[in-house]
Amino acid sequence: MLIILPSGTFICTKVACGYQFWGVHGHDSIWHLAIVNVSFNTFPFQAPTYAGVELSGYNYLLDLVIFLLSKSGLSSLFIYFKLLPIMWFVLFTALLIALGRKIKDSPLFVTIFLFISYFAGSFSYILTIIHDGTLKGSSTLLPLHAMHSMSNLPYAFSLLIFLSLLILVKDKKVSVGKVILMAVLIFFNLGMKFYAGAVSSFLVGIYLITIFSEIGIKKFLTYTLIVVSGAFFGILLFYDPFNSFKTGSIFAFVPLALIHPITEDPGMFYLQSMTDARYFLNTVGIGPRLIGIEILNIFLFLFFYLGIRFFGFIYIVYLFFKRKLTKYDTILILTTIFSFTLTATLVQKAEWWNTIQFFFYGLFILTIYVSRGVEELITKKSIISVFIALCLLLSSLPASFDVMRLFASFPGAAYVSKIEMGALEFLKNQPDGVVLAPLYNKSWKKFDETNPLYRYEDTSYIPAFSQKPVYLADILQLRLTGVNYEKRLERLQKFDCSILKEVDYIYEIRHIENEGRFVACAPHKMKKIFNGEEVFIYAISH
Repeated sequence: MLIILPSGTFICTKVACGYQFWGVHGHDSIWHLAIVNVSFNTFPFQAPTYAGVELSGYNYLLDLVIFLLSKSGLSSLFIYFKLLPIMWFVLFTALLIALGRKIKDSPLFVTIFLFISYFAGSFSYILTIIHDGTLKGSSTLLPLHAMHSMSNLPYAFSLLIFLSLLILVKDKKVSVGKVILMAVLIFFNLGMKFYAGAVSSFLVGIYLITIFSEIGIKKFLTYTLIVVSGAFFGILLFYDPFNSFKTGSIFAFVPLALIHPITEDPGMFYLQSMTDARYFLNTVGIGPRLIGIEILNIFLFLFFYLGIRFFGFIYIVYLFFKRKLTKYDTILILTTIFSFTLTATLVQKAEWWNTIQFFFYGLFILTIYVSRGVEELITKKSIISVFIALCLLLSSLPASFDVMRLFASFPGAAYVSKIEMGALEFLKNQPDGVVLAPLYNKSWKKFDETNPLYRYEDTSYIPAFSQKPVYLADILQLRLTGVNYEKRLERLQKFDCSILKEVDYIYEIRHIENEGRFVACAPHKMKKIFNGEEVFIYAISH
């Protein structure tokens, strides 16, 4: 809760007075607020940061829920940063307990399962200790489950749906109603996260294969059709593949692209000679040495990324040799392998490393097995086994302590000042129209202090708080959603005065280089409607 609850809160300090944001909330969460406050006001839904274009290729289901909840009078800030996280925590805990009891109805096991699910991080702290002799920065070096959950709310809610599917798969009863529910959950998970929908579809597909002998070919085909329909309509509704693919394939096949940085990045477990050998051997062809290097790369990647969940693999091997693997275990293990395979072989356009999110669902499954292993060690009641179990649990915590350090710092990394909020509120109350906002410049950001959002990153904060679409902003999200923004960007960079025919307002941040250039295009058509300390707003007559 520390990761998300403080953000979106109005706090005044000597250096920053306004709505404050910590971590990625200064960018990612602002994007969701922009969708909530702009996109759903028209149909088809529109892109908040590229006026005149439909919102497509994006998992907007949670944003739509927030939009509908906001009709009750609650602010989207409150819903996103306060209400939904608390609701998620209650539901997450209840579903963890429900799944834990289905796996092993033991208070000790459920407690361990909860503890690891809440707090266990990666072994990234080993790397920061090696390089810098400190835990500081370890939580941002590799993705952490807990931090990703509360810094990426759609992922958090997709995990609730994934947990529900794991519970349904565990239930031995088979019926058409159960399969329809699974198909509906897959549909909703695609609306939360494509990665979640893909892994959930595989999970249910493997489940259907394992019950084939029980249900026969006729029911198998019927159930498969139901599940495929849920996935198909989810992709069709939320991602509009016909438009999304106009800018090229979303994913590209680049084996081990996400794996290699673990040994070729000086900030990671750097092995220069091995990396040099790998590059050389790639020019020669696949052979035993290259295979050995890649196996080591995969091992190190899994060890550092998974943290104590890595030992879930060891427990699975133990169960295999003891011949204790059940049909349910087989489904979960294959789903974990599938999620890792997608991460290890695919890269994504815009943010190539985004495919790591496939692996988060396999990572969660491994929580089950490391919890089972730790519980078994403790129940043996030998001093050595209990000591090993406690060491494993304690070794999971250091990166989470760094999360606390990062999000307990004050003030936040970014904020919208009280003064600028006045300008945004004024703009919100104006007639509908498109806003021409300043084009972000990285040189504005000051790394040694908290930054106003306009300096912090290229964000969607103007549509998020003014409830009006902007001409162009937040290029990262435009790339992720497959918008062809290049020509519009070029016109902005050249200060093409013809842009004024396509916009209704100019939002001018004072004391920024080159601001005022568009106002000079046609001053006789401009009317300054807001004259503030930080912002000028002009209305354009057409």
